[in-house]
Formats: sequence, C-alpha cells, structure tokens
Amino acid sequence: MVLSVFKSGDELFNQGVDLVKRKEYAKARKNFEKTIEKGGRETALARVYVDIIDACLDRDNPMRYSKLAATLAGTGDGFVFGLTEVEPERLARECALLAEKLNVGRMAAGTQAQKEDKGNRLLDIARKYQSQIGNETITLSGIVGLPINTGIKEALYLQALGYESLAAGAVMADPKRAAEFLQNAFSCRKQLGEDGQNVMNLMKAYSKSAKCWICGRPSTGEGVHFLAMSSDISPFMRKSDDDVLQSAPSDFSSIYVCRPCYSSISRRSDEIARQYHERAMQEMRAMEARLQAEIRSMAAQIAIRR
Repeated sequence: MVLSVFKSGDELFNQGVDLVKRKEYAKARKNFEKTIEKGGRETALARVYVDIIDACLDRDNPMRYSKLAATLAGTGDGFVFGLTEVEPERLARECALLAEKLNVGRMAAGTQAQKEDKGNRLLDIARKYQSQIGNETITLSGIVGLPINTGIKEALYLQALGYESLAAGAVMADPKRAAEFLQNAFSCRKQLGEDGQNVMNLMKAYSKSAKCWICGRPSTGEGVHFLAMSSDISPFMRKSDDDVLQSAPSDFSSIYVCRPCYSSISRRSDEIARQYHERAMQEMRAMEARLQAEIRSMAAQIAIRR
C-alpha cells in the first residue's frame, strides 16, 4: 500500500473519484484537498468535487449551493460525479435556484406583509424552475440526495406553497381573496397527485359566511373572523325562521360568534378566572399563615411543659 504522502496529485484525484462512486464522501474530500495542495491536471475539477461533497454533507445550507454555483461557473467541460454526468452550466443554474429556494424558506413569516412577500418570492422561483428547467429532471437532486423532481413538478410544489403563504397573509384583511389563493394552491396539489384535502377544508372555511348570534353582524371566514362556541340550541329555537339560526352548525351543538364578540367574551372570562384564582390564592396564604401560627403556638407550649 502506497502512502498518500508519496502519491501524486493525479493519483490522489483518481482515488477520490473511486471513493465518490462508493459514496465515501468524507474520505474522498480529503483526497481532493490533497490534490489541490499538490497540484495536477485535475486541480480545478478537484475544487468542484470538494464543493459538491460539501453540498452533499450539508444539503440544507443554501451557502453551499451558492459557492458551488460560483465554482461551476469557471468549469467548461462536463464531468462525471459518481454515476451522474454533469453539465456545469446547467448544474450551476440548479444550484442557484436551490439556494434561492432555501433562503426564501428561511424567511420570517410572522406578519401579513412577510407572508405575502414570502408567497410572491416562492411564486417567482416557481416560474424560474418552469422556464429554466422545464420537463427535464433536476440533476442536483440526485447528486445531493434530495427527492428527484422535474422542473415542472418542483414549480408546482413551490406554487402551492406560494399561494398558501399568500392566503395566510390575506385572510385577516380579505378572506375571500385568501380563498381564491387557496383554490390555486389546491389545483397545484391535485396536479402533484396529492388529495389537497387540508387546503380544500381551509378554502371552504375562508369562503363561509355567518351572522353573529350575539351582535347579529355578518362576517366571512370561519375560524378567523367568526368562531364556533359550544352551546345548546333547544328544539324550540331550531324551529325559528330567524336567519341567524341558519348560521348554526347542522348538529346545533354550537353557535357562531364574530371575532370581536368572541375575543371580548374570552378576555372577560379570563379576567374573571384570574380574579377567582387570586382570591383563592389569598385565602390559601391566609390559611397557611393561621396554620403556621398555631404550629408555633403548640411548639411553644410543648417547650414550656418540658
């Protein structure tokens, strides 16, 4: 066995290529680093291999793909990584798209504006996958071990996420517009072969309208702008022709209350519960103080008798 210190850069490179085929990436990376140190015909390609391996070992890090895309930009001829034939220009494009996708996935989405911004960015990336990759298979996915999709399928997935994010951002101000976004998301999910039932249920909830049983104000968007509260609607009340009754669930187990009334009732209930809790704690502390006083008194009496 020849020690690596005595091997040439080219020999180390060829050994690294064999290790990549066996998916021994950590060992292969060391070989390619030594190739770069010693120099040789494949020094430039060794740098590409190092960056690809880094992406394989840290595949959720967008910086890995950005660096790989930059390295591939200076690579002219195609090459083979493991069993995959690589076209540098195309792989660089895929790396740039994946880096952008991962960066958007990490964006904050707490406010309405953030959700809308994230949704629009996802739709923009989806358009890029559709136009730049199309029906071709994404080579990068097979290399780094991600689910293998075509550009069109990846675009549909990103469109679904984008429309869902837009819906989440719009629902507080315009639930009907949010339902329209969810309709688009549902269509994408169906094209991906998913049942999309969760999206459909949410779309129906956002589209639903009801009248508040307390104030009579109409609102749209179940679970957001009006909510169900457990109640008992008697048979007599069920016979009423009042249009508010038509807003009740079919099993008459609850009533619908608009968000302002619901939040007002909830906050008042919390306030009352807090008052009872504080009163109970005061009584418990007073009881504890009395018990401690009695214990000290009894302890003093016992001490005197001794």
